[in-house]
Amino acid sequence: MSNYPYKHDTGSLVCKVEYFKFRFRGIPAADIEITNVPGENAAFSFQIEKNETYWGDVPASLLKKLYAGSEELKPFGVDLIFYSNKHVAIQAAVDAIELILNKYKTPGKLEFNL
Repeated sequence: MSNYPYKHDTGSLVCKVEYFKFRFRGIPAADIEITNVPGENAAFSFQIEKNETYWGDVPASLLKKLYAGSEELKPFGVDLIFYSNKHVAIQAAVDAIELILNKYKTPGKLEFNL
């Protein structure tokens, strides 16, 4: 770990963990957790909230807590486990959640006429 700022025994790390709430088109949709290793990498995990009204067809396998690199996320283009910083990790999580919810949103719901 070339840039890691803290002394540690092999395998021990201090990580910063941040939590975010994501809203999909104004509806509470997911909790996102970002794990950031100072000076090195960041990763995400998230859990989509079950919502029978707006995205009732999301498979149970996508409603469990998913992590960067999860097999379930590969069809949505997420194959990295670590990201260069927390901002890139947050964006990857948001992109994945939006792809999932757009795919499984209830027809006729969450449509906006501009």
